[in-house]
Amino acid sequence: MKGEYDSLDIKILNVLTDDATQGYAQIAKKVKSPPTTVFQRIKRMKDREIIKKIVPLIDHNKLNYRVTAFIEISISDIKELDRISKELSRFDEVLDVHHTSGQNDILLKIKVRDNSELKDFEVEKVGSIKGIKSVSTIISLEAVKEESSIKLRP
Repeated sequence: MKGEYDSLDIKILNVLTDDATQGYAQIAKKVKSPPTTVFQRIKRMKDREIIKKIVPLIDHNKLNYRVTAFIEISISDIKELDRISKELSRFDEVLDVHHTSGQNDILLKIKVRDNSELKDFEVEKVGSIKGIKSVSTIISLEAVKEESSIKLRP
């Protein structure tokens, strides 16, 4: 993986992380490289799936999605981990699905409008998946920092 990118790629990625709506000329000025080079580098990183997709960072609160919950899931049979994770991934409310170590096997991060939607998600959606042994939910009171990417180092 290391051979697939260099310090210029990292600079471009950091500029895109700050604001992905910038044009190639703006990015080029910030990284001190010609716009054609920036275009080629971004295209190459997209082709290699270093850049998976460019999406807006939405303020969910302004759209009334006010509840962020982390759901810890324990499953009955560890051999079912991938199947259960894929089923959970298909729900629109799910932002992240992580396999975890410790007492639980899966950690979800979800966004819903209110506690009623949270209950419906847990009962109707999570509850419909075979092989789930237990569910424990943590509701976030406030997001102090929420990013989609870290600042990269060369």
